[in-house]
Amino acid sequence: MVEPDLASLSQRYASRFTAIELVVGGVNRTYRVRDAENVFYLRLYRSIGRSVPEIDLEIRLLMLFPDDAGVEVARPVATADGRFLVTLERDAEPRHACLFEAIQGREMANSPADMRLFGTALATLHSAMPLSLDADMRSLDPTVICHHAIKALGSIGGSQPLIRTIERECLPAFQNPGVSRLPAGLCHGDAWPGNVRVRDGKVGFFDFDDFDYGPLIIDLGTAAWHRGQEGGQARDEVISALVSGYETARSLSAGEKAALPPFIKLAEIRSLLFLAQYCALTEEMWSDVFNRAHNLLSVSHNP
Repeated sequence: MVEPDLASLSQRYASRFTAIELVVGGVNRTYRVRDAENVFYLRLYRSIGRSVPEIDLEIRLLMLFPDDAGVEVARPVATADGRFLVTLERDAEPRHACLFEAIQGREMANSPADMRLFGTALATLHSAMPLSLDADMRSLDPTVICHHAIKALGSIGGSQPLIRTIERECLPAFQNPGVSRLPAGLCHGDAWPGNVRVRDGKVGFFDFDDFDYGPLIIDLGTAAWHRGQEGGQARDEVISALVSGYETARSLSAGEKAALPPFIKLAEIRSLLFLAQYCALTEEMWSDVFNRAHNLLSVSHNP
């Protein structure tokens, strides 16, 4: 399996890279790249489902993000000739790629204290996002996401009970006219503590692959889904801390608070959509995925 070449990367970026290692495999691949003093991360985007205009918008967002926002973002690094988006080959297949600065610091714990910190940082991120990128953008429309998931899951054996659960338990909540009136803006898209680091009390965000325009509550629901899957009192504590931390920087409307439970479910549906579109799972693996999803989507959440 041929991976990005260190010498070629050094030439492209007019740098002396000394090491490269894969840190995240899968449809998107992330490599840690080092020179004598610094650490960078090279993202090799998936071969389908991520267009050049979409990646260009991600780069523009990160370059426009203010320096004094109160949170950091991983900014792209330009090549020697001033480009951010490059094409690399992996196993003779051309892949779009971008090099990013590293967000240094510790990982977040699944504790009330760190979830409160994350919630505050997420609200700060939302408040600092540009109002517009002056470009056509996809919309993180929950109803559209549900319909796309239903269509993608339809060709997978054993999916019909779960599809009926999405239609019965989830779609009606998003078809409520109040959802279209929820506060909206540019969202991270995959906001969870695994995509941040903390240094000297300051939070930095990375992995904006899924950023787009939509209800801001979608990011809070995603974070709650990632950190609240164990259930019981521990789940309630971390989600409560997440919400209270968020409200120290941006107050949630009554509509947003009411919408959080279905948006936690939406994060599960988005995960199902990604798996169906880009991942090859065995029948046994899909059975496990469907069981987990059914358990989450068919219960009420009261964070």
